[in-house]
Amino acid sequence: MKNVITLTSVNNEKVKYFLSLTDKKTRNKEQKFLIEGYHLVEEASKTPFLEGIITTDEKNFVKFHKVSKYLVTMPIIEKLSSTKNPQNILGIVRMQDHSKDVLLKLIKQQNIKLLLLDEINDPGNLGTIIRTTAALGYDGVVMSNNTVDLYNDKVLRSTQGVLFKIPLIKMDLKDAIKLLKENNIKCFGTSLDKAVYLDDIKKVNRFAICMGNEARGMSKEILELMDQNIKIPMSADVESLNVSIASAIIMYKLK
Repeated sequence: MKNVITLTSVNNEKVKYFLSLTDKKTRNKEQKFLIEGYHLVEEASKTPFLEGIITTDEKNFVKFHKVSKYLVTMPIIEKLSSTKNPQNILGIVRMQDHSKDVLLKLIKQQNIKLLLLDEINDPGNLGTIIRTTAALGYDGVVMSNNTVDLYNDKVLRSTQGVLFKIPLIKMDLKDAIKLLKENNIKCFGTSLDKAVYLDDIKKVNRFAICMGNEARGMSKEILELMDQNIKIPMSADVESLNVSIASAIIMYKLK
């Protein structure tokens, strides 16, 4: 097949390069990452970010155009994959823009709903939160710089391809909140301290909800910047909820 590059050895320099993209430092430098499985590759193909296909089956190339095509052996797929029983296809994807510039464009909208994340550490939580945020029609997610790596393989799997469908910004959260407040976007914190029950919150058209770290909640310095704190009514014998569940409840109620 025309334009197809065949790779048969796990020690090939190209394969070594692909493998290097599984390392956070290298992929940040290259601004590229790997995705695994048919669903994620198909979702990426709907964007301008998919750069290449790695597969053992030539038939898979028919669906994808204007990308590099690598025909490989299953041992190469297994070398590059993070799963025990991988599907026989991976994608090479260029990172999106996650800078402050994306937020500057978003806040120009008349109505805006954002989710802010203050040091979310668990990859599964981050992926689930991103997926839920998109499903509920929110306009974007702003993550603190110390939030878990967006391109962690567990995050990618948890998003189910939704990371290609919603703006994701990573920046200093204090700077982001300052920018939001300067543009009359109300910031809701999540805390039991000086908080209003979710059912009693007055809805507004321009707002951001901030969720905190799984163990510690929101940091004190971020919490002090909030306009109002929210708490979810719960049965007396339940102390807390998983952050992804709490995010979903609050976002659904306020959207």
